[in-house]
Amino acid sequence: MAKKGDDTASALRIRENQRRSRNRRKELIDELQGRIQKYEREGVAATQEMQRAARKVAEENARLRSLLAHHGILQDEVDAFLRSCDEPALPNDASLNTSVPSAQQPGAVPVNALVTAPNEAQFSDNGNGLEISCETAATIIVEMRGDGDVDSIRASLGCTSREECSVRNSTVLQIMDEG
Repeated sequence: MAKKGDDTASALRIRENQRRSRNRRKELIDELQGRIQKYEREGVAATQEMQRAARKVAEENARLRSLLAHHGILQDEVDAFLRSCDEPALPNDASLNTSVPSAQQPGAVPVNALVTAPNEAQFSDNGNGLEISCETAATIIVEMRGDGDVDSIRASLGCTSREECSVRNSTVLQIMDEG
């Protein structure tokens, strides 16, 4: 009967090992299910955060478009500019110059002798597109960026002196994108 006692001890050991194995497996499955639920919650939270950010960007874009319209930049011109940013790059010799315009470049041109109120934009249609006074453009950019260095912005627009000049709206949009 010694054999039966060995079988009983062996059978008990096997059953105990199986029980521990089942418990470890159950714990592992529970842990993995917990991880999955955590990742699902995090995924939902990330999706919600992404949606909030997208709504905020859309709201900000609408406000910026409103500000541009308030300062005389046409919606069609904004749309055309945005489309031009999505177009594939041109060959090197035909690519756009994105450097800061100097006073000699066509981006900054003297304005005629008309005088307007300081906050009122000056526009002229000279065949090259709408233009805005450098002072107004600098004010718009400063308001959008939140920094108060109007002279620096005027310089980046190509307006080096305190004389009144005007810049193309497309130049203003380029400077806004750089900021």
